[in-house]
Amino acid sequence: MGKIAYLETTTLGDAWFQALDKIMMSGRRYLITKGSFAGIYRAGIPVVIEINCPSGRPLAVQMPEGSSIAPPTTEEDIEGYCSYLMTPLRQPNEHYTYGEDLWWQIEWITDYYRKNGHGTNHCYMTVGRPETLYHYDLSVDYNDTVRIIDRATGTEIHEYKRTNQWNKLPEIQPSSQCLRGIDTWIDDGKLCFWVYFRSWDHWGGFPVNLGGIQLMKELMAGEIGVEDGPMIVSSKDLHVYEHTWLVALMRLRKEAGK
Repeated sequence: MGKIAYLETTTLGDAWFQALDKIMMSGRRYLITKGSFAGIYRAGIPVVIEINCPSGRPLAVQMPEGSSIAPPTTEEDIEGYCSYLMTPLRQPNEHYTYGEDLWWQIEWITDYYRKNGHGTNHCYMTVGRPETLYHYDLSVDYNDTVRIIDRATGTEIHEYKRTNQWNKLPEIQPSSQCLRGIDTWIDDGKLCFWVYFRSWDHWGGFPVNLGGIQLMKELMAGEIGVEDGPMIVSSKDLHVYEHTWLVALMRLRKEAGK
């Protein structure tokens, strides 16, 4: 494993740029043998990034004035992604959404902080389940239904189903959640997040992912009645795909390895 990169940054744009430089200059080049874009190379690096002012606007990554490089996301994309994170709706061609796991946890956590105060470490939001591994296993079937029942009234609070039936379709490329968890805590009257991705596309995923998560954090802070705070993000493999290396180096105004 390559040396872990620890980056202290200001805004989301600063975090994106610093991480891009670290990946392209120090990242491990390796061939993807299984998974998205199998057969091509990635440059990747394990990272922990502290973002001290993630609310700084614009949230979307900006390109230098006069640049011919298209920005990887827009403010409109980020707003739409925030809605995706906070609602359980899944389109017919989607294997999963982060929102189907997060939407009810968001409500529970904001209510928990209001009722129990800020001195708690209970409020971790989980994405995915152990059975997610079966998304890649074409030799098994699984179906599961989880029901949350109110003890006092016997009424159903929440129900959700998990299945891998879609992976029987010949056109399906199996996939599973890259975002795996968002830890939350309140420090000095500010809501903070620690976000973990098991695998993370830096150019196309990082900007819209963190922009949407930041908007979600601001909404949660408002509901709890606290200020918005810093964010820490981490991944064992924040990467740039081979087909993006050239444009990444153009943005950095560097040559590979220099």
